[in-house]
Amino acid sequence: MGKRITQRKIRRLSITFSDGTVEYSGTSSDFSTTGLFIRTRKALSPGTPVKMVIELDNNRKINLTGVVVRSIKTGIADFKNGMGIKLTPIPQEYQDFINKLLHS
Repeated sequence: MGKRITQRKIRRLSITFSDGTVEYSGTSSDFSTTGLFIRTRKALSPGTPVKMVIELDNNRKINLTGVVVRSIKTGIADFKNGMGIKLTPIPQEYQDFINKLLHS
């Protein structure tokens, strides 16, 4: 927790993600200006490039790319299994979404 330098905001949204070979689904957990956490039992290894699609309200979607920076696999279904993603690059549509989210 002490390493975080950006403000985070929790919001549960459906998300699909892919390592380029297989597509998985999960739920967003927390967002920041530089990344997000995806709750999933299919967490990818750190360093893996990822393509993602976040499903917003009103059937809007944001396409993102990033890299896995940490992965949590506990084997306990109720625990926060998933992965932290650093976005590269950060599209304007995501910046607008996160600014609205952080100031609501």
